[in-house]
Amino acid sequence: MENLKQSAISKSRSYTACLSEAHRMLFDNIKLIFSRSWMYCAALAIILSAYLSIYINAMLYGYTTTLMWWAVFVSILALCAGVAYHARIMHLINGHSMKWNIIRYSTVTGCYIALVLLISLIYAAVIYGVVMVKQPVNILQLQPLLITLAGVYVVILLLLLPYVYGIMKYLMEPECTLKEMIFKSYKAGMRHWGLIFIALFLTILCIMVCAMLVSIPMFIVTTANALSVFGVNFLGDPTGLPSYFIAIQVIVFALTFFIWAYINIFTIFVCYFLYGSIKTKEKEKIEAEKELATSN
Repeated sequence: MENLKQSAISKSRSYTACLSEAHRMLFDNIKLIFSRSWMYCAALAIILSAYLSIYINAMLYGYTTTLMWWAVFVSILALCAGVAYHARIMHLINGHSMKWNIIRYSTVTGCYIALVLLISLIYAAVIYGVVMVKQPVNILQLQPLLITLAGVYVVILLLLLPYVYGIMKYLMEPECTLKEMIFKSYKAGMRHWGLIFIALFLTILCIMVCAMLVSIPMFIVTTANALSVFGVNFLGDPTGLPSYFIAIQVIVFALTFFIWAYINIFTIFVCYFLYGSIKTKEKEKIEAEKELATSN
């Protein structure tokens, strides 16, 4: 472990205690965390800035084949940078080598991508089947189906919450296997679904408020770009943006994502203390059952 100041992980905590300990751990170690992770955060921020700039450019000025290929290439880079960033933060927590953490986090990311693709294929098949059966059909007729699918997606997200414990266990314990993460740890996490839900709900609220405040310059730059394009294309006005506006946009995006990367560390630390709390509760439960069996 990289000498991070923190409270004992093996302790049963409430959701408020998990948030409090994560907050304390982040700000007590902010200098150390920054010095050991700024390169990874900067790389992720620059790549995400390039991706968002390409996407906005495509939305405002239209898609081209070259632009789409660049978007695919930068998306792959962003995925790799995201894995390296999260692996670095976990390296600061668990003390395992970067190679070990990258392999583990790549496995988790692969499982996530596979799940998203599976759900997307199922959704696409359902929508395609309905369209083929009810031809001709318009978007208004599909609205009830789309609302239902959105509701199902929310339910799926709620059912996936127990994996917060399983994933952290997989990232913390070398002896934890992928099979254990998917099945056994999910059962343990499900028994503490309420704790995970409330803690992450409050965490997301905090993160959203901070992210919204940090993102104000990015919103201003994006709005200025959109209004300029609207004025040129629909009103015939000359663009009022300077020639170096794209450079300003990229820099603002990069700085915003850089700060976001450090805000997101709070979420990782909350999940870390949730893992420790659930693991302790499960251990206490097993010990209590053993004592009860012995006494009988």
